[in-house]
Amino acid sequence: MPVYASRAWITRNYKGLQDKIQLVPIDLWKRPAWYKEKVYPENKVPALEHNNVVIGDSLDVVKYIDNNFEGPSLLPNDPAKREFVEELLAYTDKFVGAVYARLRGGGDAWI
Repeated sequence: MPVYASRAWITRNYKGLQDKIQLVPIDLWKRPAWYKEKVYPENKVPALEHNNVVIGDSLDVVKYIDNNFEGPSLLPNDPAKREFVEELLAYTDKFVGAVYARLRGGGDAWI
């Protein structure tokens, strides 16, 4: 499972939503045409469709699940701690993106 998709999977499980959010396995190397046409035009994973709204960025999916479904909150209530978590997530996003770029042969990736 790609690291970005695993964020959504972990969030779903942490909040106890296994019966409310269905996972649809997608072959990343042979994505079906319907996925891009009907689900997420960016053709990236994960994507979440809920109440006729499609969310596609993994952090946006995580935040949407946290804000729109019952279960324990992922973020602290304290504004300073919440801001720190947001900064940490932004940093890890850049880091993981740079690692993927480097693995794909991008020589100028920041790590």
